[in-house]
Amino acid sequence: MELNFIRAEAYNKIVAQVGDPLLPQDESTLRRTVEDTTVELSLWLEEWTVIVSTEPTPQQQLLALQNLHIQREWAMMTLYLKAIATSGIENIAFMTNFQKEFVCRAKEAAARHLHHVLEDSSTPFSSPALSSEHTRSTYLSTFKWTLDYVWAKCAFSILLVLKLAILLRDPVPSVMLLLRDAHRVLEELKTVTVGHIAYFQILQTSIEKCEATLREYVTQQNAGADLDATSNSNGVAEDEFQGYVPSEFVFEWDFPGLNLKHMPLGWQDLFINIDNIF
Repeated sequence: MELNFIRAEAYNKIVAQVGDPLLPQDESTLRRTVEDTTVELSLWLEEWTVIVSTEPTPQQQLLALQNLHIQREWAMMTLYLKAIATSGIENIAFMTNFQKEFVCRAKEAAARHLHHVLEDSSTPFSSPALSSEHTRSTYLSTFKWTLDYVWAKCAFSILLVLKLAILLRDPVPSVMLLLRDAHRVLEELKTVTVGHIAYFQILQTSIEKCEATLREYVTQQNAGADLDATSNSNGVAEDEFQGYVPSEFVFEWDFPGLNLKHMPLGWQDLFINIDNIF
């Protein structure tokens, strides 16, 4: 079964099931659709893994497997984001546990996507965390000749995983690890940016804004501020990062998820126009 067919069928089912996102029966139906699609994506990966295993050239076989895993995680990531979008709620602070769970799963898929992007397919089972500074990603080495869409997906997935890690209040060390990997992608793409400078700049800006947010977090922590999910305010840097939605991702590719935000509501905020919160 073709990957695009699986994704299109899932999206059509999700759209058809749009109802009251707070009703348990609607959440149950949506969960079942997503879980069924997850099984189909796993079967797709298994089927194509068997097919590419017949490739006689070991390096080409490993590169093909790497691409399969990248495609699968992209499909998983966008599947959860599409499902979240049906609720119409963009503010994580107002989401149900069910909706927050899907946001977490989207972030986890985006993190795995980043992991596979950085793999060195010339070395089986290589890990970005264990790679030396001299080891380069086989996948990224092809970007000199790849399409705008592939560049866009790469830049978007990194912006997404960094933003969701911040929105979900991941521990600072976890965000720092993601930033380390994002920096590695940035460094490796410096040599192949000809014709794709816009997406390279988006990637660079994403990293800079996330780093500024993290510095702001650390400063507030040192000052004794509470930075958990119940905090009633965001810093200036985080507000800028949350609001960073490159137009290319909205108007050219229609990628989901960058509209998500975390805007806690304190009692004093009940006197403002609540329509601006959603």
